[in-house]
Amino acid sequence: MIVLSIMIIRNPEAVLSAAAFYAGLVVLIAGVVGIIAYFANDKNNREIFTLLGSAATLIVGIMMVSNLFVTAKAITILFGLIVSLVGLVLLSGSWNNRKSWSLWWIIALLGFIGLCIGIKSMLDVYSGAESISSLIGIAVMISGIGLICLAILKKKIISTIKSKL
Repeated sequence: MIVLSIMIIRNPEAVLSAAAFYAGLVVLIAGVVGIIAYFANDKNNREIFTLLGSAATLIVGIMMVSNLFVTAKAITILFGLIVSLVGLVLLSGSWNNRKSWSLWWIIALLGFIGLCIGIKSMLDVYSGAESISSLIGIAVMISGIGLICLAILKKKIISTIKSKL
């Protein structure tokens, strides 16, 4: 997993393309399942809005899969909006509590960094791809380190049990 995390961090475009493809595939499948569910229901329980919503979802899914750049751009814009909002919340919260906490400026600095990363991600697809793949890569790396620690802990527990038996 540690090697995989390095590969993820080093290939942001591939990670974002894969995320865009799978997001489109999920939306497409949701549309297909919705249409199947509509026709699987009794005629008395069918609602035309369910069929129309499922058809629209299917069309959006097809568009997402067929145009991965637009899907990737939408993902980076959504990511940028979320990160920007978190940055604004951190800035606001730290500013409002600056009198009660002496280290408020650390949270304000993190909020400002988050705001900058969010805005940059919204404006530049590649920057957004780097940010997203970095976060995914860090999560995978932490998981790999955690698994190594668990393996070491398991080995110690087993040796302790064997020595007591």
